[in-house]
Amino acid sequence: MRTVDQEVVTRNLMQFCYTCEDAHLCTTEAACQECWAAKGLLNLEEQDGAEETRALLQEYYA
Repeated sequence: MRTVDQEVVTRNLMQFCYTCEDAHLCTTEAACQECWAAKGLLNLEEQDGAEETRALLQEYYA
């Protein structure tokens, strides 16, 4: 199983935990990851075209 790197954790915290009513219950990174997995939010697989889009955006803004 692939480990979740810090960039993914930070993005998920901003995207999913900011509006979550139970965010106060997640006191550790592991608890957050369990919550995301239980809610089906933890997507370890890159979506089709994600790498290409990332490369294009880096070229555009570099």
